Amino acid sequence: MSIPLLSFKQAFTAQGINYYSFLNESASPEKYASSQLKYKIFCCLWAISSIFHMANFHGFSINLTYFLLTASAIGLMVKPSSTVRLLIFISLQIYQAATDMPKTPNHWVLAACVNLTIIQSYVYLILKRKSFYIDKVELLETFAPLAKIMVIAVYFFAVFHKLNSGFFNAEASCAVEFLMLQNSYYNFLPSSKTLLTLNIYATIAVEALIPLLICFRKTRYWGILLGLLFHWVLAYNPLNGFYDFSASIMALYFLFTSNSFSNKIYSVYKKTLQRKKGIKNQLLKFNVVNFALFSLSILFALVLINIYTKKFDDYFRHVIWTAYSVSFIIVFILSMRARDDDKEEKTFTYAHYSLLIIPILVFLNGLCPYLGLKTESSYAMFSNLRTEGGVTNHFIVPASTQIFDYQKDVVEVVSSSDPYLNRMAQEGKMLVFFQFRKHVKKNLPANVTYIRNGEKKTFELSKAKYNDELFSGSYVLDKVMDFRHFYKAGEQRCTH
Repeated sequence: MSIPLLSFKQAFTAQGINYYSFLNESASPEKYASSQLKYKIFCCLWAISSIFHMANFHGFSINLTYFLLTASAIGLMVKPSSTVRLLIFISLQIYQAATDMPKTPNHWVLAACVNLTIIQSYVYLILKRKSFYIDKVELLETFAPLAKIMVIAVYFFAVFHKLNSGFFNAEASCAVEFLMLQNSYYNFLPSSKTLLTLNIYATIAVEALIPLLICFRKTRYWGILLGLLFHWVLAYNPLNGFYDFSASIMALYFLFTSNSFSNKIYSVYKKTLQRKKGIKNQLLKFNVVNFALFSLSILFALVLINIYTKKFDDYFRHVIWTAYSVSFIIVFILSMRARDDDKEEKTFTYAHYSLLIIPILVFLNGLCPYLGLKTESSYAMFSNLRTEGGVTNHFIVPASTQIFDYQKDVVEVVSSSDPYLNRMAQEGKMLVFFQFRKHVKKNLPANVTYIRNGEKKTFELSKAKYNDELFSGSYVLDKVMDFRHFYKAGEQRCTH
């Protein structure tokens, strides 16, 4: 049939337009309705994950973009059925992730890639249907398999990067440091050397089991449950506010669930509203008991706030994250019995090969350390991986796989007027020349003495010329690539 021209309002709101119905291609009206519900819940969870990200970085008011991102996330939670609100939200997230480059956190990189895939899927469906009206269920079923592929890819590299001598060395391993820090803060686990060593193998085992289990329908819910518990515990580590990463992963786990989980969430939500209404009507009746309960509730809340304020320095982690994550896990456990309603679901089936562009980029991003490219934002966080200076501590991948020379060109700082560079020298840390040059170019220290390729050099800002090697570089490469520091001697210790 011919498609009439769209007005501006129709094109951006899809008001009154229904040129096609994906219900005709769906298995049943019941499944279609459940999938609509799943789409709305995912939009809410995806928006909530960005709130946790901004809470960790105290970013609610850092700049206008963060403010707009916060506002768009809240707007999407208020009306998750709005495609316009979703597109505004994910566009702002992509913009912010690009602005943060090359210091974009790993989970924020993953979130940006998922959002790029949603936009790509939306454009693909516009071209396919020749309409600006895109059925939300079809949109979900188009981008969800691609997001799942990206989750598996990130887990693969999270494990693969850790297969190195540093991570399995109890004196240097991030797994040991994480457990010691968590135990020093909460002080309820034994800290024997045996337990610390076992945690290395337990970390590898859990991170390998999660993607393996969720790849298969029969074990998927057990894999998700294991992942939920793992990331729930990890979020309480005082080293970092890992609840931002955990919230993102939990939202993406939701895409692996069957419609029964969405129905369970909605059921719990409706029951909560009914109970709330009943309790409210009961408490509105004035009597001595109700007045006493109200007064005691206020007093109890104030006492609890006072205790939390004195005991914990991160209320968002211990109050907001705890309430959110525990509720999510409980509802998920309650839904596990009804997990077989999507037996014919094909988890990783994609609509068109062109939609694999972003997942492939996600995989290539994880390969960067072994290709001689960047070592930050490549899912190698806290892995003890060392690939710089023509050597590697990885058990499988040799240094000879590096087809780019960025990591081979390294610098040892001898002394500097710059506090960061001087600390590198005192702590026996080295830098890739690419990263060293970026730091000098940006911060312009008065002087720095360094050794590059066996040659000792001195940079003095007052005598520097415009063509000095430390003033060179490409804006695009500087924006895309970032390298961590590494230790001159011994195992690579725990760093981001």
